[in-house]
Order: sequence, then C-alpha cells, then structure tokens
Amino acid sequence: MDERDRFAALTKIRQFFHEIRAEWNKITWTGKNEVTSGTIAVVILSVVIAVFLATIDSGLSWIVRLVLGAG
Repeated sequence: MDERDRFAALTKIRQFFHEIRAEWNKITWTGKNEVTSGTIAVVILSVVIAVFLATIDSGLSWIVRLVLGAG
C-alpha cells in the first residue's frame, strides 16, 4: 500500500465519521414526559390484555371441562 492509498483510506474514514456526526445531530430525542406517558400506556395496555386473555382462558377451560364431564 503506497502513500496515496493510505491517504485515500484515511480521507474516507474521516468522511465516514463526519457523516456519522452529521446524522447524530439530526436526531430528535423524546422528552421525559413523552417517555413516561408511553411507558404508562404500555403497562396499562399489557394489564388489560392479560386480564382479557385470562378471562377467555378460564371461560374456555370451564366449557371444555363441562363438555368432557370433568367439572
């Protein structure tokens, strides 16, 4: 690898990191309030879905036991 190739490689690496910094500066981070409200929404929705699925599971189990004569 001669001097020109090394210089070209270093120039490409420098350009790469320059582009990374430019893209990093374009990022808009969410605020604390938005993260908190999103987390609360996910937890509430998870609980609602868990209760719904548990209810459906219990109901279907009861029906199966009734049909099979085990309950």
